[in-house]
Amino acid sequence: MEKIECQTCFKNKTALRCGDCEEPTCKVCSYFIDDTVFEYAELLPESVKDKTFCTPCYHKNADPILEEYKEYLEAAKNINVYSSIQGNETGMIRRIEKPIMVKECNDQEEALMLLAFYAAKKGYDTLVDVDIKSTKTGKGTYQKLIWTGRGVPVDPKIKK
Repeated sequence: MEKIECQTCFKNKTALRCGDCEEPTCKVCSYFIDDTVFEYAELLPESVKDKTFCTPCYHKNADPILEEYKEYLEAAKNINVYSSIQGNETGMIRRIEKPIMVKECNDQEEALMLLAFYAAKKGYDTLVDVDIKSTKTGKGTYQKLIWTGRGVPVDPKIKK
């Protein structure tokens, strides 16, 4: 690899390139955003996904986006969820929004978390009529389950 002066620490090291400004940055001064660092990395915006950032670009461009992602993820963990068979509890709640759907999830928990994340992103704190189903895929001895989910984000304070 070519040795270039890092724009942050000004040392001659093996350099990487920033995903935004294309300036050289060393490994010590770089910020890496990939699926090993973030839980549910598939929810990250494309503008920061699988990129390397120099320190100035990270603080200017990526940090606000990642903080917003973390806020939505925390809100998603606190969403109230009512399944489709709990009609008695949710019968009087008005359903204004269209249902949210997720497909091709690895497990039931991931499907539920993705539904909750999208509901939190829309500003809701409750999901009703949640229905999560699995489908077997594959042939022969290797089969796995693919999960799909559907739910309606609602504001429980708005009654029919």
